[in-house]
Amino acid sequence: MANDGEWSLSPVIANYATNLAYPPYKEELEHEINEYLKGESQSPIETTASTIFPISLMGGQESIFDRFDKVWKYIKKDSRNYKGHYFRRLMAFNEKHGEPINQLKHIIETYNGIEGVRKPIHRRSALIALTFDPSEDHSPQPLRGFPCLQQVCLIPKKNGKMTLNAIYAMQHLVDRGYGNYLGLKNLGDFMAGEMGLELDEVNCIASILELGKIRKSEAKKLVEKYSRYV
Repeated sequence: MANDGEWSLSPVIANYATNLAYPPYKEELEHEINEYLKGESQSPIETTASTIFPISLMGGQESIFDRFDKVWKYIKKDSRNYKGHYFRRLMAFNEKHGEPINQLKHIIETYNGIEGVRKPIHRRSALIALTFDPSEDHSPQPLRGFPCLQQVCLIPKKNGKMTLNAIYAMQHLVDRGYGNYLGLKNLGDFMAGEMGLELDEVNCIASILELGKIRKSEAKKLVEKYSRYV
């Protein structure tokens, strides 16, 4: 539907498997999207994905949480992050108003248990992490832009697999969508691995999905080119 000249749908659920081989058009599609984003002076796919999960910090003896803590003082200086940062909210929620809460670590320790402290708890409602903070995000600003991602829910299955569900209040399909999907997959892979599971599915739920800044004619070309693979 079109509202005030803007193309949008409400709601939209994007479901994708994460344990399959990459499709043959992956590199070409990512290159085309990144070229478009570069022309619009927007962040590439990989940068958007890293705001949800900074995969480049994986590896080594330090935890990703410790590594991110060390570089956060530089990341937060970036003007694009002045309203907040998704991964920071996930691992240091409420840090401006009290003791920061590492929601991801809490989920891992809740699911796995802590030896000598508590047994594993597999209650699904305990495996949820928020990025929306009412104390900061309930604002009278006409346009805020962050956080579009509201929360992530981890759903373990009996077969040792796991689904990640993510809820967005607003999502811009071309400008941010692909990067969001990649970042959610990377986050899910990490969390599943820490919980002794395997991520096999992501559901990205957008309350409102907008096309973004791309011209409809350009979007149509992309759809026509890649629709044969769907």
